[in-house]
Amino acid sequence: MKNSINKITIIVLCLLATTSCQDDFLNEVPLDRFSPENLLTNAAGFDAAVVALYEGARQEHIIASTNFEYMTVGTDQTQWGRNDARGNKDYSLLNSNLDATIVYWDWAYKQMIVRANLILENIDNPALTIADDARKNIKGQALFFRAYTYNFLANIYGGVPIVKERIVEPKFDFVRNSRAEVLSFSAKDLEEATTLLPLDVKDGRIPRAAAFHLLSEVYISLGMETKDASLYDKSISAASKVINKEAGDYQIMTTRFGPAASKPGDVFSDVFADGQINKSSGNKEVMWAWQFESTTLGGGYSVALANNSIRYWAPEYDRLQTPNRILNISPDSLGRGIGVNSPTNYAKYDVWALDPKDIRNSNFNIRRTFYYNNPADKEYFGKPILTRKVNGNLVVLKNDGTPTTIVLDTLRQYYPYFRKIEGAAINGNILSGNTAKDFSRMRVAETYLLRAEAYFRKGDLANAAKDINVVRARAKASLISSSEVTEDFILDERTRELIVEEPRLRTLIRMGRLVDRVRKYNSAPSVPNGPSSGKTIQDFNRYWPIPQKVIDANTGAKLEQNPGY
Repeated sequence: MKNSINKITIIVLCLLATTSCQDDFLNEVPLDRFSPENLLTNAAGFDAAVVALYEGARQEHIIASTNFEYMTVGTDQTQWGRNDARGNKDYSLLNSNLDATIVYWDWAYKQMIVRANLILENIDNPALTIADDARKNIKGQALFFRAYTYNFLANIYGGVPIVKERIVEPKFDFVRNSRAEVLSFSAKDLEEATTLLPLDVKDGRIPRAAAFHLLSEVYISLGMETKDASLYDKSISAASKVINKEAGDYQIMTTRFGPAASKPGDVFSDVFADGQINKSSGNKEVMWAWQFESTTLGGGYSVALANNSIRYWAPEYDRLQTPNRILNISPDSLGRGIGVNSPTNYAKYDVWALDPKDIRNSNFNIRRTFYYNNPADKEYFGKPILTRKVNGNLVVLKNDGTPTTIVLDTLRQYYPYFRKIEGAAINGNILSGNTAKDFSRMRVAETYLLRAEAYFRKGDLANAAKDINVVRARAKASLISSSEVTEDFILDERTRELIVEEPRLRTLIRMGRLVDRVRKYNSAPSVPNGPSSGKTIQDFNRYWPIPQKVIDANTGAKLEQNPGY
């Protein structure tokens, strides 16, 4: 991204967090700098504000720090890749003063909601000379992101205060709306957004299909919360708008495509191939992807703002060593992982037992074989790392099969990983562990799984199985019968299809399954007598706590804490 664009974006982000005085005689218009008064006057100014929303949305990926990815770690899928108690490996440390609980709350209220409300507060001004289509698109995007953020909050904290307008003076009397009210507010924003957003958009922008996709999920949550089964029909209708292409030309990809098709792989690996995440590259499955290319307007332009997936999900490949004690190096293709999201046995092995030939389990999509790559060791360079269990430990073997005394750290340094994360390093900086690869955020395959879930919840198991089988057929996996459709099966299929992309924590909270799934699949400590998520999680951890600093600052009314904290 050009330096001028970077500076404008930074300035816009600053002004979106400011407040203004309501007294007319103080309403000065500073013409020599950016402000809402002189920025939000035309389509270009509003679009700059919209770009700030995309920038904020993308920060969700990294705001907890470069060492923690709380939307997945400590779930059924992954554990913190260290032997200590951090990263929700000890759920007793999840309290109202934990940085993560504060960071996500602040991200939602101080960035996303305030930016969306600023746009929505001004976009309907009839004095603006903005073309009708442009005005609708701007408003639709702001509504989408406000709805997205409240859905996020509802699926982390439960009920939260609904802030519908920009706050321009100190307020100390917030009260929590119920979770159902928050979800209903999110649904209304999305319902309006689906009437405003265009069918076709530039890469990275929100199309109408993405709004229907998210609306389908919100309707399911609202149906579960209110016990109103008619909402499942609404969810099915919203998902069908995407699946039937009424909301745009999107579809599940079933044949190989793009430059990756000329290389070894399969259609699933093509969907995530570097350089072909977006629709312009022929990928009709991804409706919305976070943009990380440094040359894209609103994309990441520094190592700190890049795609952290390799850093989070890949093992510390460069800590592996040959039998001659020569360390590996960080290569272009693998980047530099640090083993943050260490997959549980459930994610690495158990979930694939149903059908090992599922292409999502192929070597094109899960890397299970690693190689020595340091040319300094001529004896082992380019050869696969051979291992065997000896006295309960996985050790490195010599070329002739003789075991060495080198014990592999299977929590942090050596484990199968999901190749969706692989991509070109940002600005060529391999050691950062960050890439410039765009990140798939919403796909049609998930739309099918959402519709399947809605069918399941209304008791239509036959149609639920049909939708699940669309996804499984693309994966060349064995098809299932209606009698096999359960909530657990849907969660397992989401793991097979969406791991890495899916904020698993929010899915489990949304479905009321966080506690029991963590106990079932994440209870084995990584060291004897060490902490584990499943042994420490309590029933009240079904939601995160409201940050204590927010409760303390709310002196004009009582802001209720979630039970148990």
